Amino acid sequence: MKIAFTGAQSTGKTTLLQAVKSNEEFRYKYEFIDEITRRMVKKGLKINEAGGNTTQLLIMNEHIKNLLYQNVIMDRCVLDGVVYTDWLHWEGKVQTWVWEYAKNVFDHYVNQYDVIFYLKPEFDIVDDGVRSVDISFRDEIVQRFERYIKHIKVPIVTLSGTVEQRLEQFYNTLEQYEQ
Repeated sequence: MKIAFTGAQSTGKTTLLQAVKSNEEFRYKYEFIDEITRRMVKKGLKINEAGGNTTQLLIMNEHIKNLLYQNVIMDRCVLDGVVYTDWLHWEGKVQTWVWEYAKNVFDHYVNQYDVIFYLKPEFDIVDDGVRSVDISFRDEIVQRFERYIKHIKVPIVTLSGTVEQRLEQFYNTLEQYEQ
């Protein structure tokens, strides 16, 4: 199965992935892909509101590579890549051809996921020195997520509540899809 956690920054995707990773049953059943964006920062690239052509192209290519895994749980997916690229294009920070590439990758690959778990903002943004702490930026990103989600045929499951509640929702949903 190809499973992804998706949503704006500071919604709990990485926390949830780490919690699933700690489940011994899942550790041997799935590969886990940590967030791509932080790897871009380590390479010296700008992300969030400061992202650009190279960052977005590399992110989309990483999402394609992640789909080569058979049983995988990912922190982010092509939906995230196209949403952030869309925002950056709207702001004039990525060129049109980069946005078109991201949109084509999204259109071509989004249906390869078995289920995408969407996390909406329910918590205050935590400044970790990497993610954007701009609430208006996050709100604009959320609006884009919700616009794109309307056009996806892959099952989208919204998770909410505490980490424990989200885990329970996640495990219950997977039981349905694994049968």
